[in-house]
Amino acid sequence: MVRKIRTVGLFVGMLALLALAPAVGAAPARQATGKVTASDQPIANNTITVANVTAGQDGWIVAHLDEGGQPGKVLGETAVKKGENPNVKITLSEAVPVGGKLWPMLHIDAGKIGTYEFPGADSPVIAANGKPEMVQITVTAAAAAATPAPTTTAPGNLPKTGGETSGAGLLAGALLLVLAGALVLGRARRA
Repeated sequence: MVRKIRTVGLFVGMLALLALAPAVGAAPARQATGKVTASDQPIANNTITVANVTAGQDGWIVAHLDEGGQPGKVLGETAVKKGENPNVKITLSEAVPVGGKLWPMLHIDAGKIGTYEFPGADSPVIAANGKPEMVQITVTAAAAAATPAPTTTAPGNLPKTGGETSGAGLLAGALLLVLAGALVLGRARRA
């Protein structure tokens, strides 16, 4: 019986090492990339225009309201495709006063493709500086119209992208397997 338990413990330990091996020596998991370019502007027809969005994968450009110098409430989003997306319009769900600030921020489309899900799967793209890929803009003139249009522009047939796997997730799973193997071995030694 003790021999079987040791064999199972050894097997679990080997599985843990095999699960850990790709995470340790491999390159980091592919990270979403992108760049957002926008400038101060008036709101026209409850819409702002983001000059350019360069997306490493299909995603969303999202207008966050400034709250204390940080991005806050979402006021609108528009789908963007992988690559260059010039002059992207985002329809806002509420008025922003002159002098108000917005944060156009790039998010991935990782959950249900074509449906904006944040908080949730459609997380912000993180830039090289460790912060979300975004830019702050200031509203320079009052809204030209007060009737909001739909806040989501869904693209036609966006391709489904694969899920992202983080190295940290693989490492955590491997560590759990190592701990389970150690527990089995410890019990076998006591028996």
